[in-house]
Amino acid sequence: MVSTAQAQVLASATACCIFAAIAMILRKRGGYVVGIAMFFVSCLVTTQLLMSRLSLHYKHPGFVTMLHFGCVWVVSCAYWVPSGFSKWWSIQTSSNRSNEWFLRNIVPLALSNPLTVVFNNTALTYVGAGMCAIVGTLSPVSVAIFSWICGHRLSFVSWNGIFIAFSGALLIAFGEVNAIQVANHSGWYLGVLFALASVGARSLKIVIMDFLMAPTDYQSAASSSPLSPMELYSMQAPWCFVTAVIFAMATESIPAALKHITPETGGLILVTCVSAVALNFAGIFALKELGASSQQIIGKLNTICVAAISMAFLGEQLSRLVLLGSTVVLSGAAVVELGKDSNGDPAKRLGAADDLERAKM
Repeated sequence: MVSTAQAQVLASATACCIFAAIAMILRKRGGYVVGIAMFFVSCLVTTQLLMSRLSLHYKHPGFVTMLHFGCVWVVSCAYWVPSGFSKWWSIQTSSNRSNEWFLRNIVPLALSNPLTVVFNNTALTYVGAGMCAIVGTLSPVSVAIFSWICGHRLSFVSWNGIFIAFSGALLIAFGEVNAIQVANHSGWYLGVLFALASVGARSLKIVIMDFLMAPTDYQSAASSSPLSPMELYSMQAPWCFVTAVIFAMATESIPAALKHITPETGGLILVTCVSAVALNFAGIFALKELGASSQQIIGKLNTICVAAISMAFLGEQLSRLVLLGSTVVLSGAAVVELGKDSNGDPAKRLGAADDLERAKM
């Protein structure tokens, strides 16, 4: 029997090994990229744990999602304050872009970003976290396929790495679930459908953002000018917030959501807002540096960190299958990086927009 102290040491060692492996895989990209990747995984872990804690006491996920996207919008606006109102207004209204460009790119982002969360929360009510995790393992593969359809060409080695990472993510998902009792559930098929919709919306969001930030990676948009991460988020943030508000008002009672806020839940909601804002911006900067497929693969490693923390502080067991799956995911990430090197991809995905972004920071 493992004592609490031993479990905490093991959890810390496991998390350190994960971050050390990320640093080793991405070492050729430089310290900035390694730091962004680690921060992204840390934000994923923190947000998942906080939302899990909040859901035990507060049953208004739509209202919380609305607050999260509202905070992201506020932060994205605040970023442009030093540049002046005219710059902020041109970004918010996409005044230097055509209406066709806005409808083709920003509108799908405004819908897919909040709907990813909405569909996942709905699926949880039908099939539970286990099946949602299993369906979610499709994310790296679906992102790779979507990006390929949009003109992004991956080497044969990178494709192999993606499927290796997918296999590892599948092992992690099965390792986290001791038994999935959904066969006789009347809403099983509907739950799986919503889980698949969540994966599809997430994949669409990731590929569109990657397409807009690194158009030279896509044959169909090689001549387009890239957007910086902050420009892209500033354009989509208000519309994501509007979508989240519409969903919250259609599915929940806002007065009831406000009424049920206690000092404890209010503080927790505030902390989740901070974590969600950090996650959104960490995710888009990780996407800028790593690319769509690698970002999704690295993001899957949050599962092992959450499992280790749960084992240490919540008394849960860390399955050997989860450890094995994490090793396989890391192997897949390493193969994808190897494929990028062999395909002549640059060590860093930096363009003119990124240079501008760095100059402002």
